[in-house]
Amino acid sequence: MKVMFQILIVATCLVIIVYYTEGNSPQTELLEGPPVITKPIADVETQQRDIENLPRPTTGISTFIGRSPKDILETYDRPNRIDQSEFGYEWWIYHIKGELLMVSIKNEKVNQIYTNNKSFPINPFVIGQTLDEIYRSTVFGQEITVEIDENIYIFAMNEQDLHNRILVKYEDLYAQLYIDRITKQLHGVRFLDGETLVLHKPYEMQFFGELYEASTPSSYMQIDINLANRRQLTDLANSFRIKYELPALLPLDTLSSLASENSEDMFLQMMEVYTVDEEYSFEQQLNEIQQEYEKHGVNVAANYKDTIEVLHGWLNSKEHRALLIDNQFTHIGSGAYMNYFTQLYVQQK
Repeated sequence: MKVMFQILIVATCLVIIVYYTEGNSPQTELLEGPPVITKPIADVETQQRDIENLPRPTTGISTFIGRSPKDILETYDRPNRIDQSEFGYEWWIYHIKGELLMVSIKNEKVNQIYTNNKSFPINPFVIGQTLDEIYRSTVFGQEITVEIDENIYIFAMNEQDLHNRILVKYEDLYAQLYIDRITKQLHGVRFLDGETLVLHKPYEMQFFGELYEASTPSSYMQIDINLANRRQLTDLANSFRIKYELPALLPLDTLSSLASENSEDMFLQMMEVYTVDEEYSFEQQLNEIQQEYEKHGVNVAANYKDTIEVLHGWLNSKEHRALLIDNQFTHIGSGAYMNYFTQLYVQQK
């Protein structure tokens, strides 16, 4: 019996040693975005109206909403690149002294702006502000009303939203506050107009009148959107790492191609077009492209509105966050297909 016990201990140790020396980080579970819930209402008078609008901030990047792109160019010069989106606007992507700023333009107006860096003023908020401070200093209700012409849209935050994705209403302006659930601090802010909020439908929504929907992009445009999303995923991941004083990961086209193929596979499986052999792992694919590595990890997500929401979902999931801030990874590849997203991390030998 004593000999058998010793054999079991040795065998267990060998399994542990093999697992860690192989350096295989398991793929995380698919993280799905919140469901889109829209309900028409017949009598808007019976619905509870939200609290009085807060005065719109007079300073900070939120003041760009509704203004001409020329004002952005005068302040920040030309963007590093311009990305397409499925919602009919263009993303202007800025990397200013290593800091990320995302500005979207539609119909020659700024309709949205996002950052997660302290370098850009997000008055009346501050990146790193605690959730308790936000509760004390900001007036907001659980329901937010948007009125566009004769149409009325009522957004309702659930309990989870109130802790990590708060919606605040100003005069003709809305702010989404992305809270880091681990640190309970403000991670990023998105300022946007009412029409963009309705197009996104990021919260449960009731509506009276016309339901605004984004036009379906052409197949050619969808290819550009997929490429844009994969670049943004890498930008957002590295921006998050830099905040934690970790080195930015170097993007590799070979890894991005694998990540993109995986996103497409997930979409096709969802559509039941075909079944992917689960035994054909990322380890095998990395070996096939002769990618030498010590270890790897994979984050996957689906049904999020955009890459900002994807990254926020990952950082608030313990297992997905662990891969984002792993200080041993050196390279990254991101992929997107429709609303399926993959991010592949590798520690090169």
